[in-house]
Amino acid sequence: MGGKPFNPIFLRRLRINNILEGIFRVPLFLLVSSMGYGKTTAVRYFLNTRTDLSYAWFSLSCGEDDEQWMWHKFSQCLEGLNPELAQKMAQYGLPETPMDAERILDIIRSAVTDRTVIVLDDYHENKSERMNRLLTVLAQAAVPELHLVVISRSYPEIPVEELALKGLCQELSQDKFEFDTKETIELFNLNGFSLATREQTLLYQITDGWTAAIYLALLKYAEDRTLDDIREITRLMKSAVYDKFDQGTQQVLLKLSLLDSFTVDGAIFITEDKKAAGLIRQFAANNCFFRYDNKSRTYSMHAILKGLLQDLFTGSEEDRSTVLYRCGDWYAKLDKRIEAIRFYHQASAHEKILDIYERPGSTEFFDRAPQTIIRAFADIDKTLKLSRPLAYLTYIYSLVAIDAEEGVRLLYEAKAHYEADRDLVDKEQFLGEIALIESILQFNDAPMMSECQKRAYALFGGTSSRISNATEIFTFGAPHTLYLYHKEPERLLPLVETIEKNVDYYTHIANGCGTGFEHAVRAEYCLETGDLSQAELSAYKTVFKARTKNQLCLVICGGLCLARLAILNNRPAEAATWLESLQAETDAAGNPILLNALEIALGYVYGCLGDLSQMPKWLREGDLSNCNLFNQGMGINYIVIGRAAVLRRSYAELEIIVETMRQTYQPNNHIFGLIYAGIYSAIAKIHLYGTDEALKELLPVIELAQPDGIIAPFAENIPELNLLLQGIEKDQDSTWLEKVFKLGEHYVKAIEKFNLQGASEPLTSRESEVLTLLAEGLSQKEIAERLYLSPNTVKRHLQNTYKKLGTNNKIRALKMARELNILPNHH
Repeated sequence: MGGKPFNPIFLRRLRINNILEGIFRVPLFLLVSSMGYGKTTAVRYFLNTRTDLSYAWFSLSCGEDDEQWMWHKFSQCLEGLNPELAQKMAQYGLPETPMDAERILDIIRSAVTDRTVIVLDDYHENKSERMNRLLTVLAQAAVPELHLVVISRSYPEIPVEELALKGLCQELSQDKFEFDTKETIELFNLNGFSLATREQTLLYQITDGWTAAIYLALLKYAEDRTLDDIREITRLMKSAVYDKFDQGTQQVLLKLSLLDSFTVDGAIFITEDKKAAGLIRQFAANNCFFRYDNKSRTYSMHAILKGLLQDLFTGSEEDRSTVLYRCGDWYAKLDKRIEAIRFYHQASAHEKILDIYERPGSTEFFDRAPQTIIRAFADIDKTLKLSRPLAYLTYIYSLVAIDAEEGVRLLYEAKAHYEADRDLVDKEQFLGEIALIESILQFNDAPMMSECQKRAYALFGGTSSRISNATEIFTFGAPHTLYLYHKEPERLLPLVETIEKNVDYYTHIANGCGTGFEHAVRAEYCLETGDLSQAELSAYKTVFKARTKNQLCLVICGGLCLARLAILNNRPAEAATWLESLQAETDAAGNPILLNALEIALGYVYGCLGDLSQMPKWLREGDLSNCNLFNQGMGINYIVIGRAAVLRRSYAELEIIVETMRQTYQPNNHIFGLIYAGIYSAIAKIHLYGTDEALKELLPVIELAQPDGIIAPFAENIPELNLLLQGIEKDQDSTWLEKVFKLGEHYVKAIEKFNLQGASEPLTSRESEVLTLLAEGLSQKEIAERLYLSPNTVKRHLQNTYKKLGTNNKIRALKMARELNILPNHH
């Protein structure tokens, strides 16, 4: 650098700090102004001077258009606040439906106990409608001790006025940030410069209170004691800041302008200049356009400086590509694969992208930034992609999950190429990977899946896939596996036997994914056809075997079988116990598909018990517009939503739900789904139109169920179907009807017992334990921590307790518990 740099003293405006105190009066505090008004600096200074809070700071990247990657980075920024919160947010992913947003809300509520501020800076870069919806939900929820600060150059697409009217949002607008004449004079005086009246007037006229322009004018005034030529901000930035550095320093700055933020080590590596460490520390200490974040230990540039530097980066494209390549190398070295891919993509370093995708576990990174990876692969030459089969097939394996049409096209193009390539090294391995991907594409057709898996097994020659791993959700989120695969009448038992015969091929080649599947289908088959004893044995085997490979999705399937069996075996109080015991484990996994699977299973069981209040809210209320086929059990959630409508006696609504069910189930002929749709349609019509219309709906689904001996869905709905079934001609199939009535009788007795227990049943030991801790003044979160339970499980225990005590009020429940000597009386 030339000469000793001027080190300006920044004016801390108490007026702004006083306004920023409003952050703690509302859930959402909004700062909107153009670039260069000191929004970020003011908020950082304000928060750093407070010792009574914790805060996290997330700056959105310029041009960010991959909302999943944005969410992942946002979650990462929460690590300094609460590592567990950051992990759960990242695992769950950006919420898609209102139910997802409620789950994120629950995660945040559980984690935030002390005053916490989360800042979203440069929010004008946000292009995600889902992020806007979540922001709105968080503001409306007004989570105690949580305060959101949004810094933006434009108004976010959220209902700001509505939130403000409700006292949930406060705004600090641009005019409040502008320097007034008094503050401008005070800034110059603070730095040892006394402006003449003419200079004061000129400065204010030219800058109009714009913070960045005033500070740049200060830098120029410190150099030549004039305010001439300060009308154009970019030129002023160049003359007052950039031109003061020597050529080597300028080169460091130009290279670092390609990064959103950087560490000292990263700066040295990327610039290939050991002096970079000292330079950036000096920049941060002496320049208001450079920032250092103590929490992340990273440096960043102000947008005005960064924009200037990027415009000045006039070196050849080769030079720019070299720097981008170095950036990619740095992040690859840190095993930050998405960041590396982004820079390699900009540098057109396609071989390096393929190198990354050949690393083990690369399929797990696709969901974090799908659009980033899709764009990168789209720009790679097809010949190059085909020359790297492991990387290319790994990409295709992930792509088919979100764009099946394009994934299939690329897969069969690659298959034809590799089959024709006589010189392909490890040819059978790669053809085996293709066969495995083909099996996934056939997930609605178990026999075809099995054929593909057997072919893959043979091609692998005793080894396994280098792409697939056991962490994938084998059941696609359905807590009932036969629901997915039973598509042909009279083929249910052969289907089960085919799966039992061939499942080992898949679990071997897929590195343990699907372990326990053979027991799950046998348990479900026996349950649906009334062989309760064999069903229970197979359900336990499902759970035990699935756990050997951490197949939680199949453990949930086994748990649903055991819960239904508990009801049909006249042990209704145990029905939900199995599934509730999985809540903490599923919460810890943090995957929305698994969480939905468990809640669908719980919803089904509580629906069978007739306990509408215990069904998860999103299923109980049944808002069909919020349902996502792939995230919510491949449509099995509609079966639970329909049951909730039956319990509410909302029969007109039930007819609409049935329409949606049939639209969902008919394309792939999901027979179990169609059976439930027919049952619900008959229930709706008997109440709305009479017996004749109801029978028109029920008889076709009986004909659908009889050939395979399916009776459980009818038995579990026997209170509503009894009169209809009694009126059916005996020549329909007396044996099938007798089985339905017999199993239905078991069901009715269990529900009667459950209702009696609800009226007189004593509290379980766990319920008593939870109630005792509640009486001691512990919160639900503290109780969960004390008993090593999830907050949702504690909440459910309290709901059960309140129901048994005949109240929904905490104070009343504690009073009644003391009156009944369940709790000791206060003395």
